[in-house]
Amino acid sequence: MKKIKIFLLVFSVMMIAATFYKSIAIAAQVTRISADKGLIIIDGNKDTGFIMEAKVCFYSASGEEITCGRVQQTSESYATVKVNNRVAIQIKYGMEAKNPVEKSDEKATKKDKGCSDDSECGDFGVCINNKCY
Repeated sequence: MKKIKIFLLVFSVMMIAATFYKSIAIAAQVTRISADKGLIIIDGNKDTGFIMEAKVCFYSASGEEITCGRVQQTSESYATVKVNNRVAIQIKYGMEAKNPVEKSDEKATKKDKGCSDDSECGDFGVCINNKCY
């Protein structure tokens, strides 16, 4: 009975990890900082999505966004990100760096499109003066 409980616990942890693997895999950590130049070196590489000119945002331990910058250089083991040197002082070793999630332009298309009743504006949209809000 004890072996079954341990197996189920390990299996559930593995399933949870597999579910969130995509968000775990695209995060990198700060390894070196050159605050005077505004260069931050992270342990992400091309394979993890940190390609040239890609936007990268840095987050504190609480999940608050500190700043964002662009990748200037990539290699097989690290990527260099250029940020504002005044804000680079706030970035510490081990902080998380991620590619921000691109938001879809769904709201913009709903506002641009004309409507005649509320059903054309989605579940929570309202049609006022032939515009979805």
